[in-house]
Amino acid sequence: MKLNDYWRGAVLALAAATCWGMISPVAKVLAAAGIDLMTVMTFRSMFTVIASGIFLLFTEGRDIFCFNAEYMRFYVISGILSVAFAGGGFLMSLAYLSVPEALVIHYTFPIVTIIGSLYITHENPTIFQYVAGGIIVCGVFIGMGGSMDAMLNISLPGLLWGILAVFGISVQALVVRSFSLVHKVNEFRLLFFSNIFGCILLLVFKTFQYGWGDLANLTMPLFSLMTLQAFTGSFVAYGLFYSALKYIPAAMGTLLCTMEMVVAVILTTIFVHQIPSVHEVVGCALILVAIAC
Repeated sequence: MKLNDYWRGAVLALAAATCWGMISPVAKVLAAAGIDLMTVMTFRSMFTVIASGIFLLFTEGRDIFCFNAEYMRFYVISGILSVAFAGGGFLMSLAYLSVPEALVIHYTFPIVTIIGSLYITHENPTIFQYVAGGIIVCGVFIGMGGSMDAMLNISLPGLLWGILAVFGISVQALVVRSFSLVHKVNEFRLLFFSNIFGCILLLVFKTFQYGWGDLANLTMPLFSLMTLQAFTGSFVAYGLFYSALKYIPAAMGTLLCTMEMVVAVILTTIFVHQIPSVHEVVGCALILVAIAC
């Protein structure tokens, strides 16, 4: 791997993490106002389809629809993993957990990615990445309270939604990395088509599971917040992340994305006035130390 490519990928991954860091505090504000977070995720996905679709029409025209069955399978799998599982799962975990708790669970995904790299992309993680994985485990344990009793008291629905998100983002990173090693991947095409398929799943699930009664609480300021979150958290962030995976291994990319925690905790403290506990701060700090490894 060329050094210039490594730094290019690292900067892209860190930029994506910064954009994702805005998602949690905005989600908490919207949830407090009575907006269901599955509505928020569905809107994010629809916004991304429209934004990336317009961009592609101006840059590529009708050629965006010229792809074979292999790419179609790739886009469908990406929609399920990144949009429905990772995006929907994480936002729904925020409905039950504090921001630090949700992020501590979410950022176990580098460990899953490191393990998966051995079998899916056949890229051997470095000894430092293994050490980082161990630090993350310690950070998760401390961040969840530092004892088994504290971990057993965590919201079960929040935990299950968080695990679904971890599975989605980990496997998606590996799928994108594996596919990009042998195929040319256009990140905006990936955004467009994956969000089409992911949005369909979210619409069906939201309609039959929760309904749309929460839209009665939607105001113009809240809609503006949803739009900001959609633009930064989906259209920009995923474009940056998929671009990063062209230059750096999936394990490294996901480790760098833990910088999201810093942005999210700081913004949540400022705008939501949700002060993290000492053990949550220590847990987050340990996970951030893993980046340095």
